[in-house]
Amino acid sequence: MSSVSSKDIALSIIGFLKQSVADKTIAEDFVESMDVAIDCIADAFEVNKDDDKSVIDSKFHGRSLSELVKASVASSSSAGASEKESNKDAKPSSIIVDDATKERADQLKLEGNRLMGAKDYAGAIAKYTEAIGLDPTNVVYLSNRAAAYSSAQKHTQAVEDAEKAIKLNPEFSRAYSRLGLAQYALGNPKEAMEAYKKGLEVEGDKPSDGMKKGYETAKKRVEQDLENSISASDRSGENESESGFRSAPGTGAGGLPDFSSLFGGAGGSDNPFANLMNNPQMMQAAQSMMSNPGAMQEMLNNPAIRQMAQSLGLGGPDGPDLSNIMNNPMLNQFMGGRGNNSNNEGGQGGNNES
Repeated sequence: MSSVSSKDIALSIIGFLKQSVADKTIAEDFVESMDVAIDCIADAFEVNKDDDKSVIDSKFHGRSLSELVKASVASSSSAGASEKESNKDAKPSSIIVDDATKERADQLKLEGNRLMGAKDYAGAIAKYTEAIGLDPTNVVYLSNRAAAYSSAQKHTQAVEDAEKAIKLNPEFSRAYSRLGLAQYALGNPKEAMEAYKKGLEVEGDKPSDGMKKGYETAKKRVEQDLENSISASDRSGENESESGFRSAPGTGAGGLPDFSSLFGGAGGSDNPFANLMNNPQMMQAAQSMMSNPGAMQEMLNNPAIRQMAQSLGLGGPDGPDLSNIMNNPMLNQFMGGRGNNSNNEGGQGGNNES
């Protein structure tokens, strides 16, 4: 069969339309519409609508358009099953793409690049997808679509495309950069670091700035996560130790002994001893009293002071006993040990003054 032009095909279509009218495939009501269609096709392709039969005989060996289509379908069906089975496990790299298809795919890639520049990521993804459909062996198309997916915040799809590109061509370094970026965005810094590291190995002695920066960023994040994990573990151990210490019996605020319990009451504002301890002026006065028994006795003659002393358990029903107060070890400790010192100073005065 000699070469067939678009004009020949147009005349074949005109012949098909004429035949459809002649054998009444088309209802009579639409015959006029068919005539208009025939005239439009003839005008558009600049052919003589009456040349259809001669072209069909010379170019298509007398076979009408419907006959050619039916023969083609039958041929495709007989070969389809075996062809599908043979192509099922075929790798993209084994697929042969003709030059015209590659040219069209490259054009789609350029259109996708322009859309990326305009930040139309959805449009770019669509163009790259068309290019991949035409030429699935081109790793650049997969790599570019991975970049578009990342820009559109679809990082899982970006990982898939980058891994496909690496599988097609393990020496295509840009795919490792796409993979590292997507993994990092997904919160997988370790996987990102490994991808960038492999990319650096592929680039060899002249690594790109982007690959180096990506690797360092991911590595720093991995180190920070490890450090934070260790710190959290240490803090957990410290909290457990501190909690155990604070919960020990007889322990008060700040880990100090709960002295309020020694005076027959709980801590807080209802404990008179606690109120006393929290008053600096009272503490100073009490220390002074402890060093001066006479002043202490005079103070205890005050009914209000006697009542407070009794509430602290420092005296019986007849009132506080001065010797008991002066010799109370706990009260002595809080008053700075002055009570015992005052007793001892009498016996050791000569030695201290020598």
